Amino acid sequence: MSWPLVKLGDVAPAKASKHAFSTSDEVWTLNLDQVEADTGNVLGKVMAPVSEAGTSTHGFDERHVLYSKLRPYLNKVVLPDEKGLATTELVPMLPDPLRLDRKYLAYYLRSKSFVDWVSSQVAGAKMPRVSMQLFWQHEIPLPPLPEQKRIAAILDKADAIRRKRQQAIQLADDFLRAVFLDMFGDPVTNPKGWVVKKVKDLCMVRGGKRIPKGDSLVKENTGFPYIKAGNIKSGQVTTKNLEYVPSHVRKVIERYTVDEGDVCITVVGANIGDVGVVPKELHKASLTENANKIIIRDSAVLSSGYLSFFLQADFVQSQIKSKIMAVGVPKLAIFRIEELDLILPPKELQDKFSHVVSAVDGLGESLERSNSLSKLEFQCLNQKAFRGEL
Repeated sequence: MSWPLVKLGDVAPAKASKHAFSTSDEVWTLNLDQVEADTGNVLGKVMAPVSEAGTSTHGFDERHVLYSKLRPYLNKVVLPDEKGLATTELVPMLPDPLRLDRKYLAYYLRSKSFVDWVSSQVAGAKMPRVSMQLFWQHEIPLPPLPEQKRIAAILDKADAIRRKRQQAIQLADDFLRAVFLDMFGDPVTNPKGWVVKKVKDLCMVRGGKRIPKGDSLVKENTGFPYIKAGNIKSGQVTTKNLEYVPSHVRKVIERYTVDEGDVCITVVGANIGDVGVVPKELHKASLTENANKIIIRDSAVLSSGYLSFFLQADFVQSQIKSKIMAVGVPKLAIFRIEELDLILPPKELQDKFSHVVSAVDGLGESLERSNSLSKLEFQCLNQKAFRGEL
């Protein structure tokens, strides 16, 4: 189906609202850090006096679509449900209600085709952003208003399914945290009086190894998997997007492998402190230089499942953040991991908790697969919608 194309600037120009706020009024003040990238969800509304909002803001209300033009926040899209003030990096697009449905517009701005286009237009060294002149000239498909509303309603339903599956994953994580606190108490106050040890008292910490210069990983299964930092997440070392070491390279880095049950922790990059237990299928895999392995000295005293979950606790993560060396690229040194505090309950209690973690992880894997499928289905629907194929 062929729909007419119209320029964004013609149907949704930037028009901020002019609200009569007094300086003492408490208003919703919105900035980019409060907005989730994929969903546009606002992570808690911040109310503040107008006098504290600053001059680099503009008004919006429930008629607007707010769009972020600045990288790394590019493509954040918000549908506000009340009036407020937003940072000027959130463009207040005001759809013409007689021509353009604002939900339809929001879904279009999040569509893969538009995201790919606008990402290719970003320029600027210090403050990379899209040229708004190009942005307003971009043409979008404009079906009749009833058709726009029908498309938005279909995408609403698909998006609701996706969000519910994501919420189910979060509930599983919350359940494990609750079980942990019930069994072991708050690690900060240690109300049950467990023995407190350092990681170095119970474990050895060893580093990984980078691929030699001039060589590279391959997608083909050589029999030698390579664990990257991205494979370490939420208590698991996953085989998702796994790459492999060529046979001739394996001989050079063969000392830097992991064993089943080792606990890996990322030590460089944006996700420092991510933790995962090595599964059976990755026994003797090579380990990236961007992660360390924590080897339990006595499995009769400490379980890898308990250690992994403990290292993910907010209490430990705050220790990790405070120990990161901020010289050049932030890095978590081996000796700093060794100095982390660890409460040590009886091994039988650790094992009981590990069984609960295993059961919930099994459910979580099923939920993750379901969530990935729902995301794919949503993306397909989204692409069909703006091609006129729904």
